[in-house]
Amino acid sequence: MRTVNKIRHKVTEIWIDEEGILILKCVTEEEIDLEEVTKCFETYKSLGIGPNNKVLQLIDARIGSAMPSDARAYAAENGKDFFIASAIVNDSLAVKLLVNFFNNFYKQLVPFKMFSTEEAARKWLNTFR
Repeated sequence: MRTVNKIRHKVTEIWIDEEGILILKCVTEEEIDLEEVTKCFETYKSLGIGPNNKVLQLIDARIGSAMPSDARAYAAENGKDFFIASAIVNDSLAVKLLVNFFNNFYKQLVPFKMFSTEEAARKWLNTFR
């Protein structure tokens, strides 16, 4: 099994797992503001992810996940250049409402769905391979 290098930011940790899925894990309960989102996208670029190398993304938001509107807009605008599909793991009603809003308001070009378990999220993501 290979060693996974995790890149840590203020609120998130990012790595590519052994299945080639990009993992974004919230590690604190602080909000994921525009500065944090921008750093995440810079990290994706440094990992070689971009328009010619899109990946599946799993967001583990079981710890915290508040995201102000400017950060959501940035993620929506740029996600299409990095991801084939994105799944978020969280069982909060508030997050579910946010995901539904995100999908409806931003008319996502990237399939984006919420799951209560990582196993279900991975199963759905793998349908895009």
